[in-house]
Amino acid sequence: MIQRIQSLFLAIAAAAAILMFFFPIANFYSETIGNYKLLATGLKCMDPDPKLHTSLWFAAPLLVFVLGSIALSLITLSQYKNRTVQIKLLAFNILITIVLVIIILLFYMSTVEKLTGIGPSYEFGAFCPLINLLFLILANRFIRKDESLVKSADRLR
Repeated sequence: MIQRIQSLFLAIAAAAAILMFFFPIANFYSETIGNYKLLATGLKCMDPDPKLHTSLWFAAPLLVFVLGSIALSLITLSQYKNRTVQIKLLAFNILITIVLVIIILLFYMSTVEKLTGIGPSYEFGAFCPLINLLFLILANRFIRKDESLVKSADRLR
């Protein structure tokens, strides 16, 4: 049924992933280099005269993982009649979200810090994948609980 608590958790997880498009992940500010914001769509310069240029392909992996997490959350939400498929899709989505957190922290933060020479100040967008991961794990827990309840009810028949 669509009105289960795990459906709410999946919707919140998808919303947290969507919020990554609206909030910056990190802010890199220096008076000499400029003001740069790392978004899910790429590295944006907030100054009128940027000193650092990145290509469109710089943020392509980040964008793919965020869109994949959103799509898998919504597909999992629509598979509410088949709990075993939901569990498999959720496991893959949890893996994608963990990889997303790792590439943000290890690759993007260190790469932009090397390019600019400025340490990051984390913004709300950096916590969105963690919120996404938390609600995916909660949804997985409740789907597994429903599956075990159905299996135990089948044994009683």
